[in-house]
Amino acid sequence: MGRPALILAALAADAAPGKNFRAYKKLETRNGIEQLELRDDLGFGFIFKMPSKSQFEANLALERAVVRALNGNSSQLPFEVREEIGITKDDQGLTGALFTTISGNEPDLAKLAPGGFSKTLADALAAIHQLDPNVVRSAGLPEYTAPEILHSKVAELDKIASTGKVPASLLTRWEQALEDVSLFRFHPTVIHGGISKDAVLLDGQRVVGMTDFDLKVSDPAEDLAWIVGGGLASTVEDTLLHYRAARPAADENLMQRAALYSELELGSWLVYCLEQGDEALIKQAEELIEELREQQDSGTLKDLRASSFAGIAAGTALIAEITTPIQQVSIDVEAVEVEVEASITEVEFLAGGVEEESSLEELGLTTEAIEVAEESKEPNPDELF
Repeated sequence: MGRPALILAALAADAAPGKNFRAYKKLETRNGIEQLELRDDLGFGFIFKMPSKSQFEANLALERAVVRALNGNSSQLPFEVREEIGITKDDQGLTGALFTTISGNEPDLAKLAPGGFSKTLADALAAIHQLDPNVVRSAGLPEYTAPEILHSKVAELDKIASTGKVPASLLTRWEQALEDVSLFRFHPTVIHGGISKDAVLLDGQRVVGMTDFDLKVSDPAEDLAWIVGGGLASTVEDTLLHYRAARPAADENLMQRAALYSELELGSWLVYCLEQGDEALIKQAEELIEELREQQDSGTLKDLRASSFAGIAAGTALIAEITTPIQQVSIDVEAVEVEVEASITEVEFLAGGVEEESSLEELGLTTEAIEVAEESKEPNPDELF
């Protein structure tokens, strides 16, 4: 149930002395954070957020850190981001924060043809991916190397396979992609981390704002999985063209990984539904998997094979051969880190370098162990379409 809307409105007013709020509406609680939408006497919109319990304080603290990091670099972003207006505390000492809102409409990928949408989305993502990684580091936000990202995807596949409800042909397709050397030869960048229809705001066909950031240094392909998995084929192609124009340093296999991630998300959604024991959701998830299998049988799924990298055939193994049954996929992360370092160094030497900066530290190819697992989040079924 949470706090009454009137109590949240009073806390919001305390966070912004002088503001005269005329209307408010309580929104759905997300990730343990209660939300109240407000409008002031000038017609401007705001959103007040307050942890429902003390164990969710870290969620709001993380969001505030992301907002500060983005606002410090807003001049480099071609879209609007939220700003923090003020904070307050309730009688239990929990901190709440008031943010600006962004005007815009949710996108419907099924109706968005090439043009303004694909260009502005590509420009927005490219701008995020070209931010200095120190934006993330200085805010204490997560950073992952290529081997760690691969390891997490192998673990994700292992959980999907353990359900026994995914066709062997799909599991083999995903396993073969995760074994591909060249597919995972990339430089992690700053990413949005939570792209979905809820996170992108449009004015007509133009992307004018973004919300729901899970800011981190990771694989830029994660941000493209949404459009690759749900957009019209022509819109996806146009987005890629504009993205490469805005970010020439992008690796050649970005779209293949994005397609892989979008497919794995369907499997992870099935895992979540089974854990919840919701028969209606389980049936929906199984139907999505069956649709994917039918696309595979008809040959309409995107090719996950890696493109050639600077004309050089892949010669160095990224991961040890996965010889265990598919229900028990495993990986030696330390071996991966050593081999991917050698692989990337060799290719950059022969190809003249992928980027101007290529120290091991900037590539994220350290041998220092870094926690890979992130706090579990509930999948959003709307993000799958």
